[in-house]
Amino acid sequence: MIINKEKYAEIARKMRELPLEKHGSSYEWDELVEKLCASSDHGLNLIGIRELELLNRNRIVINK
Repeated sequence: MIINKEKYAEIARKMRELPLEKHGSSYEWDELVEKLCASSDHGLNLIGIRELELLNRNRIVINK
């Protein structure tokens, strides 16, 4: 499998550009995380899983 480092760099750039208050609650972000989790690319899949865990932790804290 060939790792496309440009793809990872672009995803990381887009993730950094998202405002924090929007990061945990936007529909678009949830959809991106879902697609990353479903990716057959191992690196993207790991990013998706990590972000999903963060989203779930943030939702638990917000709902308390």
